[in-house]
Amino acid sequence: MATTETNDLVAEITQLPVQPGAAMRLLWMLEDPRTSAADLGRLIESDPALSTQVIRLANTAFYGLSGKVSSAWRAVTVLGLATVRALATTAAFDLFSEKGRSVPDDFWPHCVMTAAAASSVARRVGLPGNDAFSVGLLHDIGAALVFRRAPRRYDTIVERLAVEEGLTLVDAERAEFGITHAEIGAAALGVMKFPAEFVTAVGVHHLAPNQVESLLGRVVIAADAIACSLNTVAECSCDLDAALTALGLPLESKQSLLEEVVQDQENLAGFLTVAG
Repeated sequence: MATTETNDLVAEITQLPVQPGAAMRLLWMLEDPRTSAADLGRLIESDPALSTQVIRLANTAFYGLSGKVSSAWRAVTVLGLATVRALATTAAFDLFSEKGRSVPDDFWPHCVMTAAAASSVARRVGLPGNDAFSVGLLHDIGAALVFRRAPRRYDTIVERLAVEEGLTLVDAERAEFGITHAEIGAAALGVMKFPAEFVTAVGVHHLAPNQVESLLGRVVIAADAIACSLNTVAECSCDLDAALTALGLPLESKQSLLEEVVQDQENLAGFLTVAG
């Protein structure tokens, strides 16, 4: 049962700015089906930092248009609304800040690798790659938000993981904060009015795949395991073979999947240069 302290922590971490910037206005516009790519582009271009993020991602080799996307509206059409929403969310919470340590070490390399992996896995099970990419990019947003709120306490968790054999990240987080980064992340996406399946997928990504009914949730679990197996984080919360089996994917395809994800991550490298 959540304590008052835990509830207060969630409320504080997920609180939105009093004076909404372009990122928040963009999220509101994405709720309106009448909004066009040109409308979104004009708003994005009013914020140079957000515009840089959106255009730079669209120009990575991952989308096959390196150097050809010069406007925000064109970037919107390339990326798709789900990915634009994900970028707006990271901007709204100021997770691309270049001032000091704004996120945990290796946060962005791991999230981008997980996004690439989620997209690859999703295509193999019949889900939209852009949706999965977006959830993969945001799956650890809770860790970033907790870190921004209490960096020293979060560093203490990392130090404990390095020396206490058998301790898991989620157990250490629950002991320190009374809640896990997956639960915080789901709460944040709920505040941002993401689709319920996105919220659920983030919230369950540290569960065993056979405990998860959501197909998108199992995709993100597998993507996280792939990123872990490719050494972007220290701890694997799920065995990759078990994650692939839960999705009905043959284990014989694992090596080709890993190679595809490595290539996709390399194609996304230009996006990583913006994150410290």
